[in-house]
Amino acid sequence: MLDKRIPLKTKVALGVAGWANNLLILLNTYFLLYFYTDVVGISGGTAAVIMLIARVWDAVNDPMMGIIVDKTRSKEGKCRFWLKYFSVPAAVVLFLSYFCPAVSTPGKIAWVAVTYILQGMASTVLSVAGNALVARVTDQAEERVLIQQIASVGNIVLSLMIPSVTLPMATAFAGKSQNMVQGFGITVGIYSVIYAVLRLAAWKGTEGYDAVSDADEDSKEAQNRGQGVLELFRQTLKNHYALLVSMTYIFYLLVSATMGSTLVFYFKYNLQNTSMLSIYSVTTMVGSVIGILVMKPMYRLLGNAKSCAFCGAVCIVGCIMRWITMDKNLIIFIAAMVIMGFGSGMIGSFSIQCILDSCTYAKLKDGADNQATVMSIFTFSQKLGQALGAVIAGWLLQLVPYEANAAIQKDSVLNLFFAENIIFPMILSGCLTIGFLFVARYEKKLRALVKSGERENIS
Repeated sequence: MLDKRIPLKTKVALGVAGWANNLLILLNTYFLLYFYTDVVGISGGTAAVIMLIARVWDAVNDPMMGIIVDKTRSKEGKCRFWLKYFSVPAAVVLFLSYFCPAVSTPGKIAWVAVTYILQGMASTVLSVAGNALVARVTDQAEERVLIQQIASVGNIVLSLMIPSVTLPMATAFAGKSQNMVQGFGITVGIYSVIYAVLRLAAWKGTEGYDAVSDADEDSKEAQNRGQGVLELFRQTLKNHYALLVSMTYIFYLLVSATMGSTLVFYFKYNLQNTSMLSIYSVTTMVGSVIGILVMKPMYRLLGNAKSCAFCGAVCIVGCIMRWITMDKNLIIFIAAMVIMGFGSGMIGSFSIQCILDSCTYAKLKDGADNQATVMSIFTFSQKLGQALGAVIAGWLLQLVPYEANAAIQKDSVLNLFFAENIIFPMILSGCLTIGFLFVARYEKKLRALVKSGERENIS
């Protein structure tokens, strides 16, 4: 089954699981901190501490969940089992994390801490299971590229929708009393239903792919009877391919988080034109759409890792264009953002392909059956990169004399915002490019293993 082409409905089912994951990421990126500070009423410092504690817990929780998924034995399959039985509870937790009862401040802090950590744990369960499911459904790289193209189309729509409609919806549902807790509760309640439906669609649409027969199950049990937690860890740590992809992916997330945390500051104070935000959003979207259209031929020409390296170099070119013009030339700014949107969007898409390739590599080279544990390392790197970017941006802001809402900021502040939106992304993109060139060496070995297996099958 793994070497055969899969039907379109199955590709769509796997793609929409990515939509659910991106819905959660976008909602948290744009509105979680605002909800905690301006709606619930806890301080930004308290919220930051809670988020930091959650990331520390993720270092334990994510690999642990990967092992649990890999050890799962069910007629539904090791991955589909979790999608079937955990999608609705995860949606409930998502709703509760954007709702808070009318209690004292200590009670609110406790509510936020518990629901945020539970949200992260629920997200880990479904993300690890969903990503590992792709690796278990097909080994064909071109099939995986098509699945990612479907996911990317939905992600672009969500990237336009979530930031633009969430706050107006919450305000409308808040009613005349302007009860924003109620407004966010209803809005995220709707999102939670969509989230659960998308996850369950991934479960239903992959029926028959992750499940095994009784005979196969008995065989797997015998094969894995002695494979405990330490063995799964050993297999994962031995997979240098996956570890290198995960570490390199952090550079990409640092770019995204650092720019995302300071984008509004940069347009407001450096360019003194917040309307440029809409131009930024549209042009980066155009670049991402172009990337989706050429993703398959790019893979055929360069492979997954070299495509990431190429797109990292493309981002460097966009940064240089912006550095030279200081974003004063609108035409060049638009061109640079299309270029950066293309590069950034494709790095995100091809990075996932690289981690899927690392699962295939480990299976062919060492007979490893630990896709979920590998995916948990990748999931943790994703959370770590996002958290580090936001923490670094906040820490740097404390080092300069930033004055909130001041009409004019000091040069040190403006230089910091410029560096975080142009210089840092350029340097980090360079690190990313080098990292994926090293990943390409493993991809070359993977192709050799695949060809060797094909020759053995023919003979």
